[in-house]
Amino acid sequence: MVMGRKWKLGLGIGCGLMLLIVVGFLGVGTWYAGQINQEYKEVTDSEKALLAATEGDLGFTPPLGGIPGPERIEVFLAVREDLDSWRRTMATASSQFADDQERQRAGGLKDLVKLLNTGSDLMPIYAGFWTARNEALLAHEMGPGEYGYIYRLVYQTWLELERPDESATIFPSTALGEAFEPYRDRLVATFDAAVNPVELIFQKNGE
Repeated sequence: MVMGRKWKLGLGIGCGLMLLIVVGFLGVGTWYAGQINQEYKEVTDSEKALLAATEGDLGFTPPLGGIPGPERIEVFLAVREDLDSWRRTMATASSQFADDQERQRAGGLKDLVKLLNTGSDLMPIYAGFWTARNEALLAHEMGPGEYGYIYRLVYQTWLELERPDESATIFPSTALGEAFEPYRDRLVATFDAAVNPVELIFQKNGE
């Protein structure tokens, strides 16, 4: 039941992104458009600063053997733990959106308007999360390429909490266990299936 709810919330975030695109095309007024532009600018500015500090990091090369050492795992966890409050905020917002989505299926225009309002409220939260993530990566001196690599290695390949994508690297489970087992509790504690659809979205490379 818990994983089912998490999946539903993750779907809510994904649908929320799509809804925001629709809302953007339809237009919701000058004020909202201005807010979106400002929030998007903050995201892109923070990412530019991050890429400049990490020399782009787009050509990230995994360490010899492919598995990060303890010091890089600690940096990865420091970034993840810095984002705990944002992750909870996003999960709560996506839960509200998923609930409104359920009501709208059986409702009318009034419920649709409420769904659009809830969906539009998600955008500042998404933008805030992406900006906070970029700033945390900058503070801990980790680029988006390395961050994405370790994220996929941990949550897709080792813990199998997400479906692997084409960027996931496969290693023997024993080797992964030796590297990550000491950090299992902290790694699991900083994962939320409801948030994973937007975790690795970067403007520069479309991750």
